[in-house]
Amino acid sequence: MKITRYGEPCSLCCTPLLLDVFQVRSAQSDFPTAERVIGRRCPDCQASRPEQWTEAMENRYDDA
Repeated sequence: MKITRYGEPCSLCCTPLLLDVFQVRSAQSDFPTAERVIGRRCPDCQASRPEQWTEAMENRYDDA
């Protein structure tokens, strides 16, 4: 299941990042058995400074 939640502050503007998280759930448990962040977004910085955003995310997380 894919969910979105807030994460660490953006490197460029300090607004909390929106994290796209993939959760694996089991029929035997009410809680997720595994989680993986599949994307990070800051709507303001991605729209206004796409080159800086990409560079900052690559430097901090080794992905974009």
